[in-house]
Amino acid sequence: MIKHLLSSVAFVLISAAAMAQCTPNPAYAAEGAGIWPDTTDNLPCAYADNANGYQEVIDVKTATDTTISIEFNGIPVTVIAYIEAFRINSVEGLPAGFSYIPDQTVWTNGGSAPNFTPIQGCVQIVAAQNTLQGIISSSPAGQDFPITVVVDVKIKETNNPLVNTLAGNTWLSELTAIPGITAINYQGYTLKVRPTDDGTCQPLSIESEKLSNQFAVQGNFPNPFTGSTEIRFTSPSTKEVRVEVRDMVGKTVITKTILAKTGSNAVNIKSDKLIPGIYFYTISDGKTSFSRKMVVSGN
Repeated sequence: MIKHLLSSVAFVLISAAAMAQCTPNPAYAAEGAGIWPDTTDNLPCAYADNANGYQEVIDVKTATDTTISIEFNGIPVTVIAYIEAFRINSVEGLPAGFSYIPDQTVWTNGGSAPNFTPIQGCVQIVAAQNTLQGIISSSPAGQDFPITVVVDVKIKETNNPLVNTLAGNTWLSELTAIPGITAINYQGYTLKVRPTDDGTCQPLSIESEKLSNQFAVQGNFPNPFTGSTEIRFTSPSTKEVRVEVRDMVGKTVITKTILAKTGSNAVNIKSDKLIPGIYFYTISDGKTSFSRKMVVSGN
């Protein structure tokens, strides 16, 4: 539920020349808040034969407000939340020896509520060559590490003075007064470590990458949508698959569990109970998760 994209990180991956603190890429200055690349494009490979180790950058573009629906004293209320700042609480799943280095601990928007202005920032993910070689020594073919980026958002105030007593000047991860609102877990990235740079970042098992033999998400169609959309995915076998749709403050608004069949599948999501705006959905088969963005343009 939003007015602008609150998950607030624009993820764009670029090569870094050194392990020094990163510099935001000016190429994204005119972009709106968003996430690039999505989990299909994924993180670049880490190669153990690279003397410079692993050095990649996540570029950040903040958002300034979002529309949220909450319960206040038992009554549903829709408010505009003015966003003061963002931070990354953690990058979960990084193997030992990897670290992430933000250019700022907190990215604070310019201006003041209700007229905040977005800013750019970046986070560098780094590891020394001996870290990569250590992984390869125990797994000669390489290893894949699922990564979750935990994004936190600070709401300065809202356009409702009563709600401000609960939500004002608070990080989502600390907002215990409103049930169901948490920091945002952006799942679906994989850090792949391989022994040598062959220019292709080969999968651990080529056969496992065939569309008919892997759990993979193609996206939701149409997107943006009014009325309904289909989340399309493939499954290697008959299994339960869980779909969770979250609004821009991390609150779960839809959950579904379906029995997927081998091959192509689709999950229908209706917009009749959703406020127009941007949402994130996560689809998981219990082992692998993918996160995507969907836009509700109307009911």
